[in-house]
Amino acid sequence: MADKNDRGKITLFAKGYIGVLKGGTIAVYNKNGECSTCCGDDECKPYVLARKTTNSQNPVWDLTPYQGPGIAKKNTTHWRIIETNYRLQYGFGTVNLERELVGLPDQFRTSYSYNGYMELQIGCEDENGNIEWPSL
Repeated sequence: MADKNDRGKITLFAKGYIGVLKGGTIAVYNKNGECSTCCGDDECKPYVLARKTTNSQNPVWDLTPYQGPGIAKKNTTHWRIIETNYRLQYGFGTVNLERELVGLPDQFRTSYSYNGYMELQIGCEDENGNIEWPSL
């Protein structure tokens, strides 16, 4: 069940109420506070948007295909560029209501000769403000 403190509510009748979730989605609650529309597509699940191996022969990862509105899935909140072997983060930003990766650079360029297994990850903020990322 979604946290009731995240939204306003309107009482419909004694049988329940509706609420407006983050992102503008409307949810209908029964008298027990259960919401059948709060799960599934509205639930944020971390995922990997793209992967690229970089090294001295292939140092540049073009990130422009991941710029603009409608890139991230609904209700996601953050993005990061991470090298998965050494868990080094090379970029970080937010996802706006238009599902755009705000501040994503045009490219990532490595200065290392070894293979860097890069991921563009999309994460979700939990109720405590912690960001959940895909497993490495």
